[in-house]
Amino acid sequence: MNPEQYFSLEEANQLLPWLKDKLENIYSLASDVTPDPESGHLTAEIYTNGTSKAMENVSGVQKEKEKAEKDIENILTEVRKKGIILRNIENGLSDFPAFRDGEEIFLCWTVEEPSILYWHYRYEGYSGRKPI
Repeated sequence: MNPEQYFSLEEANQLLPWLKDKLENIYSLASDVTPDPESGHLTAEIYTNGTSKAMENVSGVQKEKEKAEKDIENILTEVRKKGIILRNIENGLSDFPAFRDGEEIFLCWTVEEPSILYWHYRYEGYSGRKPI
């Protein structure tokens, strides 16, 4: 995090569409490389086929996984460069450094929320959220 980066409520809210888009990209990349446990497609092919074709498929899946991981890391780097602290990818829990009454705080948001509705002191976490 850039220690000089602070957000007004308006600035942080303006970044939410961009952040939502980045999170959707992460979710998409993660789902593309997560095997479907119900289909067992990859596992069945490895155990029943046993040919080099099965190993090629495993290698291809590994390459896709590595590319997705690299793409996700690049997105996370973009988010950090904006000064946003992404605390939890699954629910999009994000903190935006800000000031309130001269004290450093975090404006706090999750992907389920339509805008930034909460804030908390820097020494508090999610459980310390207060309505704006």
